[in-house]
Amino acid sequence: MGSILRQKKGLFVGFVLGIILGAGGLIFISPPPNSATGGTITTAGSSTVYPLSQQWAVYFGLDNPGLSVSPSTGGSGVGQSLVAQGLIDVGATSSYPKESYINENPHVEILPISADALGIVANPAINGSEINMDSDMVVAIFQRNITTWEEFETTFGVQIQQTGSINVYVRSDASGTTSTFAKWLETADENINPNGAEFEWKLGHEEAISFPAGVQAVDGNQGVAAGVETDEHAIGYVGLAFIEGLVPVRLYNPGNGEWVMPSIANAVKAIPSNLTDPGQSLMNSEIEGSYPIARLLFYMINTENLRWYTLRYLTWCLVHGQKYIPEIGYVPINNTAAQYYSLSVLGSLQGS
Repeated sequence: MGSILRQKKGLFVGFVLGIILGAGGLIFISPPPNSATGGTITTAGSSTVYPLSQQWAVYFGLDNPGLSVSPSTGGSGVGQSLVAQGLIDVGATSSYPKESYINENPHVEILPISADALGIVANPAINGSEINMDSDMVVAIFQRNITTWEEFETTFGVQIQQTGSINVYVRSDASGTTSTFAKWLETADENINPNGAEFEWKLGHEEAISFPAGVQAVDGNQGVAAGVETDEHAIGYVGLAFIEGLVPVRLYNPGNGEWVMPSIANAVKAIPSNLTDPGQSLMNSEIEGSYPIARLLFYMINTENLRWYTLRYLTWCLVHGQKYIPEIGYVPINNTAAQYYSLSVLGSLQGS
């Protein structure tokens, strides 16, 4: 909690006073006196955030000659670890770090930079383009309580075109996507779902989960998407940007009592207007039309190893860079409480 309270002290006024508006309305932070005018911002971490970092690297370089961004992946756990050690400039994570991490690393600031929806995806051979599931159904599949599509039909009283085994694809790497997915599955025990069957998720919500025997563990969102695409019995979970070409499952949101498709519009609806804690869950929001597995995506910075050009990059991402987010299927947070929160934190920092 100490880190959260510390972050809330940043004032938007400080941000405004600390910047100069350049040509075209770009955010421009000047280097300190006697500092080099060029540099490379290194990022690493979440495979979900990685495509966004790649996209931003291109446009940021065009807007800021002499500066560049070098993004890499490795999973959210890698990003959290490397930035805490000061080995990279920006860590990327698709799940909010644990309280133990926050307490052990008070020098790390956690900034929402985009939003995302986590989708359950199926091969078109499962049921064409129309699949509805609630959290109990998803728990039963991914926990291997049921292992065939015929058993799925009889357990939940639904009809599915496919027969035979349910081939489940999950992440093999430490992943914020896995942690977020599992946290949503844990809500199945608390919610009354339309099908009447009750299942409890018992595998925890770590970034690396020991799934039951029989699942296909593959690397990254790309690996899950590729596996589901090529396997006519397959189902898996991916970030919103990796859904294309697959069949997204329409999920039941017990918060608003609606069946909702994963989309940019439905994910942004889950961001509350009064967000003051970046770790606040967006799951199963009561807001009308909101998708039940929406989440924020984060950049992390080490305030003991902070360069002026890293601050320029982050402010660019949060203001000018938001317009590029839909190009890769994620959710912009401009004009939301999440954006205002991150800008207020940046306003309280100085880079060398």
